[in-house]
Amino acid sequence: MKTILRIIHAFIAMLGCVAVTGAVAWAEEAAPPPGGGSQIPPTDWGLQIWTLAAFLVLLALLGKFAFKPIAEALDRRGETIKRSIEEAEKQRTEAKELMDSYQKQIAEARSEASKLIEEARVLGEKVRRELVDKANTEASAVVRRAQEEIERQKEKGVQELKDTVANLSVQIASRVLEKEVNEATHRQLVENFIHDLGKMRKS
Repeated sequence: MKTILRIIHAFIAMLGCVAVTGAVAWAEEAAPPPGGGSQIPPTDWGLQIWTLAAFLVLLALLGKFAFKPIAEALDRRGETIKRSIEEAEKQRTEAKELMDSYQKQIAEARSEASKLIEEARVLGEKVRRELVDKANTEASAVVRRAQEEIERQKEKGVQELKDTVANLSVQIASRVLEKEVNEATHRQLVENFIHDLGKMRKS
């Protein structure tokens, strides 16, 4: 309604300007030449009444058929623009909230990724330490078993050597008892002992 009143006022002001301009132009045309004396233009009341009536009828017709639709169209256009602005503002707010949500999700994803990477690193370090400890334990066990086996073989060799020496001692003693021992016999017994010991080591 305010738009209609503004249009009517603007139209009336425009018609007033046109009327004033026409009156001034008519007065200039009807003015007497210089030195010709004053001349009052005749008043045509009928023309003025018909002009006023036509103006009022035109104003009424415009008010009924033109001003209202134009004002309504302008009002609708204004409402559309207003709704568009409100919708754009709403979409901007939603877009900002969505962007904030995305940024928050990205930050959380980065934090989770960093956490997973750290957990993987710790787990890898733990597995590495376990593997190293297991390898060291197995190596120590292998070395210990090897040492034990060497010790057993050493003891076995020593025992076999003792048995060999004992047997040879018995043989030498029996031979000594069988014959008289002199230097040549003693030398022969020692050589035989060394020879028998070498054969036993080779076997």
